[in-house]
Amino acid sequence: MTDTKASQAQESVSSLAQRMLDAVPVIVCVLDIKAARFTAHNAALARAAGCSAEELSARGVEALSSRIHADDLDGLTARAAGLASARDGEVVECELRARGREGDERLFAARAEIFSRGEDGSAREVIICAEDVTERRRAEQRQRGAALLAEVCDHAPILIHAKGPDGAFLLASRALQERAGVGPDGMLGKTDKDFLPPEVAAIFKDIDDLVRRTGAPFESEETDPRAQGERTFYSVKFPVRGEGLPEGSVAGISIDITRVKAAEREREAARDQLIAAQQNTIQELVTPLLPIAEGVLVMPLIGFFDSARASRIIETLLHGVAQHATRIAILDVTGVKAVDAHVAEMLVQAAHAAELLGARVVLTGIQPAIARTMIELGIDLQGLITAGTLRSGIAYAVPAAQARDGVDRRDLHRE
Repeated sequence: MTDTKASQAQESVSSLAQRMLDAVPVIVCVLDIKAARFTAHNAALARAAGCSAEELSARGVEALSSRIHADDLDGLTARAAGLASARDGEVVECELRARGREGDERLFAARAEIFSRGEDGSAREVIICAEDVTERRRAEQRQRGAALLAEVCDHAPILIHAKGPDGAFLLASRALQERAGVGPDGMLGKTDKDFLPPEVAAIFKDIDDLVRRTGAPFESEETDPRAQGERTFYSVKFPVRGEGLPEGSVAGISIDITRVKAAEREREAARDQLIAAQQNTIQELVTPLLPIAEGVLVMPLIGFFDSARASRIIETLLHGVAQHATRIAILDVTGVKAVDAHVAEMLVQAAHAAELLGARVVLTGIQPAIARTMIELGIDLQGLITAGTLRSGIAYAVPAAQARDGVDRRDLHRE
């Protein structure tokens, strides 16, 4: 009878101990090292394994191996081997990843130590305690992230901000606060109206509302006219959502590109100057003016003409006539592809303009087809001296210029 009562008392204690273990939220189990079976475990282990207590007792470690991350499973094997030779009271700790009941990856902090030894003194069983620390680690990561963000906001040379749905600042980097002329946290709870001209604040509000409405980022170049001087910023604004953030919050990052814009303007100005210089060079090449003798210039004309080039030819011719005291100017059209009314009119205008400056114009190189075209167009070449080739034109022009120069000198002497 006494033995029966003792047995019942022992079972009662064992049952109470099991109930106490099952009430503990962390995993507690005793593992037979050699058999790889659990000699005891609480309900938390069965819940984590996603199986019944009976199945866990029957399958042992095999019931858990498929849930533990492969990389961490290899590490557990090595730690188990080291634990077999550990001293009593020596604790082995590790963290391992395992698939949770919902299929998501969870992180467990585990510790194990020798629970019992065999007759030869070797480790027989180990007791393992494991706690799901996933949420704790995530909270720690969030805290580290918040601390890092605070450091970034304090030291980054860019403007960073976040606003609530009412436009009040929830976050402002040090650079932004310095730009606004306020101290630490001086922008929190305030809006753009407190720091910007009303018309500028209204534009920023419209952009924020657009981001909230579309839920998409918005990129722009913004001009910020503050007391420190007008600056240009490249800005990206975007919606932000998350725990603890009011719905409709937006954030923005702005980078000062004032120097970049100034450099762009300088490059554009330099490019425009280069293009202008190239165009002048090209114009000089396509409208060359060649002094071949005293008082004689030759301008060979090549290719096709438009109004801009025609004006350039007349301008170049008149400039050369005045600069070189020209008596005879030869316009050679040997290289002209075609003559229409516009080209013919240009030639006549050039001749008359040169005559006003005291120079006569000799037209050379007229091909038969061009002559026929000019006759058909009824072009009046009266006042123009023509020659079939450039050589014959030069042969006429040089002595004619010398003769005109002599006449002019005699007339000047008589005066």
